[in-house]
Amino acid sequence: MNQTLLVLQMEQSEIKNTAAAIKYCYNKIIFNQENRLTYTKYLSQLLEEQTPKAFLNTFKELRAFSYGPSDWNWFDINESIVTSLSSINSASFWSWLVCHPNGYVRECALKKLSMESFENTLPFLLLTLNDHVENVRKRAEQAINNRFMQENEATILFSFPLIKRLKELEHKENLDVYDRLNTNLLNRFSLLEKAQESKDIYISRYGFELSFQLKEQHRAQGIKNGLGKKDRMILRWTFNEILKEDQWENKYLAHLLSHPQMIIRKLACEWCYNNRMKEERMIPKLLDQTVAINYLALDYVKKHFPEIDCREYYLQHLKDNPINAIHGLAILQDQRDQERMLPLINSRKKKIRVSVLNWIDCLPFDEQLPVYIDCLSDPSRDVRNKAVAQLIKHYSLSIKEWLIPLFKEKKETHSQLSIIKILGEESRKDYFYDLVSLYVYASDQSVKDKIELQLAGWILSWNRRFFFKFSLKDKVELAYLMNKNYEGYSASVLDVLRQVLGAK
Repeated sequence: MNQTLLVLQMEQSEIKNTAAAIKYCYNKIIFNQENRLTYTKYLSQLLEEQTPKAFLNTFKELRAFSYGPSDWNWFDINESIVTSLSSINSASFWSWLVCHPNGYVRECALKKLSMESFENTLPFLLLTLNDHVENVRKRAEQAINNRFMQENEATILFSFPLIKRLKELEHKENLDVYDRLNTNLLNRFSLLEKAQESKDIYISRYGFELSFQLKEQHRAQGIKNGLGKKDRMILRWTFNEILKEDQWENKYLAHLLSHPQMIIRKLACEWCYNNRMKEERMIPKLLDQTVAINYLALDYVKKHFPEIDCREYYLQHLKDNPINAIHGLAILQDQRDQERMLPLINSRKKKIRVSVLNWIDCLPFDEQLPVYIDCLSDPSRDVRNKAVAQLIKHYSLSIKEWLIPLFKEKKETHSQLSIIKILGEESRKDYFYDLVSLYVYASDQSVKDKIELQLAGWILSWNRRFFFKFSLKDKVELAYLMNKNYEGYSASVLDVLRQVLGAK
């Protein structure tokens, strides 16, 4: 959380966001005239602590008008009040007033800003270019044209996403300023490089977008910088730019196929798959750590290198690259690997256990079932989810006969939650009985909470009334369970039971 916002929230608990904090500061400065220097300083700090995206949201919140009462007299600020204020106020004081819903206040604030050589005003001027008042737009455009070259670099970098936004807006002033500012920025590559290194992803993206419009050395440097980023969009743009280079295969392809970022490796593999025959550098991709690349490489090798036995390839790399080799065997699903794969379900490495569950699909289901049951209590969520998905897919009464005793005997939270999820695949009436009877065997409160939630959902479901009717025999059985476990049931469970027993 922003430090200045936190300080103001400690002072006034009703402040919920930055826009409210700014209104509060103006109330103190203009109406209460209390600690004016302190609150003016807060206005400056609130801007410094904003990201471009957060700043845009704050601007919109400050501009919003309603006919109801305003927070901290924000709507009470008018032209007469602003014109009576001292012109020696800081840039931050006048800048935030550019966001005011009153057009006269905005215009007056712009006049004050144009009379002084204030810094850090560019973001406010860029947003004001889309003002519905033409005179305000013209003043903002004039101020940008006069001051952009003198604005400090930090503020220009902050404004990158706001400059990009101009292209999407309707007023002519936006496009005129957009073209002029971009022309200026394209001549300042050092500034674009700083933008590329920004921690704010929107600043960084626009820095690359502009860099790729440059020629020769600067464009090549932009590509090099792009390959070092982690953002998927920047990486995809960079790859597309590389494809435009002459002789790019000789210069880049080997590096792209082994790039540390998955998206680049995948794009390079897809290009080879669609454009190259007998590309030997695709063979090592059989052992890539990404599933999508594994499948792509496997299909490619089978198609273009039929002489290579892929299973044998994976077996040869079991020692030097065990996780990816085992995953490759899992994709092939060859029953000859049964003695090798099944014991690995006890591996300490989660990825290997998941690979075993992927491979085991090649066995008859009665041989798969005990493995899935054991995995319901696995410490890894991925392993449990894989087992749950398979048991749901093949759900039957025989599986239920495994699960009910397991729930009662093996009181482990992970296992019990998984079983509840699987039981949801049976008929809703049987599911209700199971939940009521299993509640008293819950290992902890989280399991009980889950059962209560499921029971409440069952009661509220639209089809319960129409498709499930409880006979007198059913109600007698439920009443027996209710009396037997009365002290073990929560108020929520008892309420659900009473609703069923009282239904006609």
